[in-house]
Amino acid sequence: MRSVRESTQEIVKIGLAPMFKKHGFKKSAFHFSRRLGTVEHHFNLQLSQWNHGSVGQFYLNAGVMFEDLKRFSGEEIPKFAKVLDCDFQVRFENIDPQLPRQVVIDEKTDIESVARWLAERIEKSFVLPLNSVSSTQEFLTTGWVRLILDVNPWGFPSIYYYLMGDKAEARRLVELEAKTFADRGCTFESIASARNFSFD
Repeated sequence: MRSVRESTQEIVKIGLAPMFKKHGFKKSAFHFSRRLGTVEHHFNLQLSQWNHGSVGQFYLNAGVMFEDLKRFSGEEIPKFAKVLDCDFQVRFENIDPQLPRQVVIDEKTDIESVARWLAERIEKSFVLPLNSVSSTQEFLTTGWVRLILDVNPWGFPSIYYYLMGDKAEARRLVELEAKTFADRGCTFESIASARNFSFD
């Protein structure tokens, strides 16, 4: 009987690895990445810490890292970046509602069917939209900046809009963040200063 990790490895081997390789991604265990222009695209499968034997689950995480944003924020670009290093980070079900919050695995799971299904969904909803994204500006075409506002509007969206020249939207988001976290001592001025924003 296969463990959850072994089943997940088989799903990656059968479905995800060939699909990602076709689109120029490099593989490292359960992580896939590629660089186009000044942008890096990242994806990984995250095994649940509660897995036991052949029963468990894994999560799907996606991320995009922008050289422009890292430079603006004064951050170094990691040599071997992961999803958690990305400026834009999201659980995959927020990009593709047809995918569950977690993929459940047990001894009855049809590994080949799950592998094909995941590869098709991830290619369609993540890889193909990013095939034409090699710059910070081009990321707008995915619609994911607006999408992330419903998930986590703090940080990335305001920085992104500021760099794209939409200072009105960046200001609105900073004002919202300051109001939301006022009880923690956050102010419009403190957030704007921390992000090197100037609204003069």
